[in-house]
Amino acid sequence: MRKLRWRLVGIVFFSVVVVFAIMNLVLIFCLRTYNNDQADQMTQIISENDGTVPLMKDYDEKSVKQQLFGGNYIEFNEESAFRTRYFCVAVNSDKQILSVDMDHIAAVDEKKAARMAKFVLFVKKDVGNVGNYRFRKEYSDGEVTDIIFLDFKESQEFYQLVVTLTVGVSLLLTMLITIIFIIASKRVVRPFEVNSQRQKQFITDASHELKTPLAIISANAEVLQYKGEQNEWLQNIVDQTKRMGKLINQLLVLAKLDEVQEKNDRQDVDMKELAEKAVEPFNEVLERKNVKLVMELEDNLQIRANREQMEQLMTILMDNAAKYVSEEGNITWKLSKIHKGVSFSVTNTTDQDDVDTKHLFDRFYRNDSSRSSKTGGYGIGLSIAKKIVDAHKGNITAKAEGKTVTFSGTMQG
Repeated sequence: MRKLRWRLVGIVFFSVVVVFAIMNLVLIFCLRTYNNDQADQMTQIISENDGTVPLMKDYDEKSVKQQLFGGNYIEFNEESAFRTRYFCVAVNSDKQILSVDMDHIAAVDEKKAARMAKFVLFVKKDVGNVGNYRFRKEYSDGEVTDIIFLDFKESQEFYQLVVTLTVGVSLLLTMLITIIFIIASKRVVRPFEVNSQRQKQFITDASHELKTPLAIISANAEVLQYKGEQNEWLQNIVDQTKRMGKLINQLLVLAKLDEVQEKNDRQDVDMKELAEKAVEPFNEVLERKNVKLVMELEDNLQIRANREQMEQLMTILMDNAAKYVSEEGNITWKLSKIHKGVSFSVTNTTDQDDVDTKHLFDRFYRNDSSRSSKTGGYGIGLSIAKKIVDAHKGNITAKAEGKTVTFSGTMQG
């Protein structure tokens, strides 16, 4: 449940970040567009009034908005003619500076104004920014004749302040929401945890309850066989009770793994030794199938792990390979050292082309039901293997190429 809890926290955190990021981007875009639009409309006013900002008394507000600005809203009032800071630079067809009108600005001298104008002359845009100034080029017969520079430093500073505050508040709210959800997530996952515990307890209790009648049925069937009652129905009873007993044991293993996944007893384990030990019981099966076994195991493969679970993992992988390897096929084991752990792979040839590996680690899934019934498979072994690998902070994958299947992964320790 701890993984589920932190996964929910991660989803909430990611969702909040995405929402605030979109909100900030939209706000920044709109505010920037608004500032540029305001500046562009003001430079248009200056251009259409021979390099000056008209007094409000000379134009009624409706006329100003409709005739000069095409009906777009602009913050133009009685103070606009006095508070607007701008300068104009006249140039000739050879891009030489003819004159500089500095009557409406004090923050820039003529030299700086000329440098800015020369820079703008080489810019392809007709409107744009140069520092805290918005410029507009005026043309006559296809040649630039004037360049208007509008000081919109206050708008820029306000824009930067809003962006800073918005981003800061978004980060703060993201942290607060995440912290609140971390605290509340215990209650959120509690029903799932209770339900999961009930399911595990049900599996454990049911498995233990089934063991007794199965043991009695098996014992009675074996007694009948011992007394000379030999027939196929009696043999089927013995075989199926054994299969059911094995299935119950595997269900108990799964339930146990769920319970102790985060509380494993770790010790130094030699993975090479466990792999070689896991192979031994299958030598007779491999000889009967005339299978070639290749072991590519590095020395000194020590990791901190649960020894019992590592033995189980090696046995499951070998058992799976031995069950489904083709006649006169190959099985290849590989174990090698990696940083803070070990990598492993088990490859076997099969009779089937391009085995579907998507659901091989799902409980009770069997890729070939008819063949699995012959080999005694239950679709649980690989689920147990994945649980063991996950418990050791590793990963395991299955890959099929042609008539070969490879189970590979890594584990830390």
